[in-house]
This record gives sequence, C-alpha cells and structure tokens, in this order.
Amino acid sequence: MARPKMEKERKAQILDALEQIVLRDGLAKLTLAKLAAEADLPRSLLRYFAGNRNDLILLLFDRMIERGEAKLEAFARSEQDRLSTEQVVDLALDELLGDESLSLMVEELWPYAALDDCIQRRLRRLYQRLCQELTDHMASDGIGTDGEDRFRRAYGIVAMGFGAAAFSDIGFAPEDREVLRSTARALLRLDEKS
Repeated sequence: MARPKMEKERKAQILDALEQIVLRDGLAKLTLAKLAAEADLPRSLLRYFAGNRNDLILLLFDRMIERGEAKLEAFARSEQDRLSTEQVVDLALDELLGDESLSLMVEELWPYAALDDCIQRRLRRLYQRLCQELTDHMASDGIGTDGEDRFRRAYGIVAMGFGAAAFSDIGFAPEDREVLRSTARALLRLDEKS
C-alpha cells in the first residue's frame, strides 16, 4: 500500500495529466495509454492509484467540484470584507462561471452527470450554494421584494453565466463579457414589482 502522501501526489499527477488531455483533446479521446504517457507513469500505476476510466472521470468530477467549492468559499469570505452584491455577481461571472478551463471541463463531464445520482446531487448543491450566496448578498443590500424574488434573480444570473460559458464553445457568446455583467446588474435593479 502506498504512503498517503505519495498516493495524494500520484493522484494529483494523474489528474493534472487527465485535465491536460481533456482540455486539449476532449474526454471522448481519452485512453489509459494516452493518460499514462501524459502523466509519465506506467498504466499499472494509473490503475493502482486512480482505477479505471470511469473511476478517473469520477475523480476528475470531484476535482472540478472541489475547485468550484473553493471559489464559493472565497465568496463566503467576501461577506467579512463586505463586498457589494454587484461585486459578488462580478466574481461569480468572472471567477466561477467565466473560468474557461473550468467551464470546458464541466462541459466535457456534463453527460456523465446525467448517469450518476451522486454527481447530480453535488453539482446541484454547488449551484444552489452559488444562488444562495447571491441571494444572501441581495438581502443584505435590500435588493428584491422577498427571498423568492431574490432567489429567482440569482438563478437567472447563474443560468445566464452558465449558458454563456456553454455557448462560448460554439462561438455564440458576447465578445465583451461586460455585456453579461451589465445584464446581471440589470437583474439586480429590476422594478420591485417584477
């Protein structure tokens, strides 16, 4: 059995290589032989430390979700620095939903989410938490008529940011990301009767 530190280092090495392959070639072209070459490890060590192709995909999902959760932690800490709702929206659009490599990885992994209830739950919690962070900031800033109204606005902002990230891969995204920010800010300033 590998030492815990070595196991963690090897998994990180394998996942780094896996990310490079997915970003460069897409998940459909992933083979264990290609991954072994990219990680500069024998296939036997890939299997020992990371398992088969499906295990690798789950590990990569975990890594992407952890990366998203770490970014959400930064939003939660922003409460201490008391960022405005607009600043939090900018962070969400730029740092989480605007992270091109994270968005590409999520897009590559998305079809697998439909097949795994655990992944669906984790992704749902991640996006719900992002909406809740935005909702909480809106409440602090007196934006919206009630919690349901604030959550709908937050959901719209998150959906818009996610959609823009997904559409960018097919060349259907605003050339200037400021368009997204100004549209999101407009959702914050909607007439209170909306």
